[in-house]
Amino acid sequence: MAKIILVSKHVNATSWQLAQALKAQQHEVVLLTSHGEVPEDTSGIEFMGYFKRWSLLEGLRIIPGLFGLQPQILHILLEDDKMNPAQMVLSTFAKSHPTCVLTTSLLNIRYGLSRRNPVRYLIEESDIITCPTVETLGQLRGLNVRSTRQGRGILPPVLDLKNEATDVMSDEDDERFLFGLDQEPYVVVPFREASFAPESDSFVRIRTLAQKYKVVLWGSYSHWSLRERKKFAAWMDEFQCGSHWSVTGPLSQPLGRLLLEKSSAFVLAGQNLSPVEMTEYYMRAIQSHAVLVLDSKQTSIHSDLWKNTVNCWVLNHHHLQRDLIKLLAKPHLRLPESLSEQLAEDRHLIDSSLNELNRLYNRALNHLR
Repeated sequence: MAKIILVSKHVNATSWQLAQALKAQQHEVVLLTSHGEVPEDTSGIEFMGYFKRWSLLEGLRIIPGLFGLQPQILHILLEDDKMNPAQMVLSTFAKSHPTCVLTTSLLNIRYGLSRRNPVRYLIEESDIITCPTVETLGQLRGLNVRSTRQGRGILPPVLDLKNEATDVMSDEDDERFLFGLDQEPYVVVPFREASFAPESDSFVRIRTLAQKYKVVLWGSYSHWSLRERKKFAAWMDEFQCGSHWSVTGPLSQPLGRLLLEKSSAFVLAGQNLSPVEMTEYYMRAIQSHAVLVLDSKQTSIHSDLWKNTVNCWVLNHHHLQRDLIKLLAKPHLRLPESLSEQLAEDRHLIDSSLNELNRLYNRALNHLR
């Protein structure tokens, strides 16, 4: 198999799980990352925690040693469509190296691929491009790609089912927190609102949910002014939802899992989340056996997994409010199948995107020989 240098600014769930998945497929993986990012347990993956500033000078200094390793593939992982000077240097030298395949994984297009964005030129020069969804890949149309053989594929952030959370013991504080929620059915909604805007779609959805279920807003509004908090409370009171909502504040991982386990549903529909954020929430839901409520746009990430009315609820992205009202008219939100059990049986749904990446690697390497 191939010797791969995976370039990631941070060792987070996305980069770590991709590195582990590549190693599991017998590749030799070196993870090139920031200084201080190397974990205690490297699981046999070689780490180079080199960069402090990801500057032009640091990029130039590491090139001789890096290519002394004779990598066959340099794989740059970008969580957004922006890059730093060191990444530019690495990609330039990889492209000029006759025996190295330059691969770019672009996980989110937030800023746009204008001519002023260097990521545009990285994509045009790369031998392989992967994106998390078909929609994101479609946004690359019209670029002046240098190679007619450029390989393109779908590679969402890896769902790491091997590291499923183990059972956790709750302490007295956890039990006190959850006791008040056990008195009635509740749904959990990630809460990331910068301010209170009663006319916004997100607050209208919260109000709609609260008219049927208690709504637990998973997040904090400590950054809001006291006046905004009072206005939000008064607005919910106005619609007879005053006792049907609460804000969690920061939660530990075990308490977050317990919160989802006991919920009637975990409602992500309508949330503007990046593919990395969506995958993290998917993992939390899978580990806690929570019922997911998604919208049709969100299901484009790991699209093979989702079966509406079978293992999740899917609302039409263009008619969210209408579909939400229909869903809330149902007597309960239980589903016939558990997503966790389905994934245990259908492991190929997770492995298929990595198999496609391997195919792209092999095709590009064959062209170099």
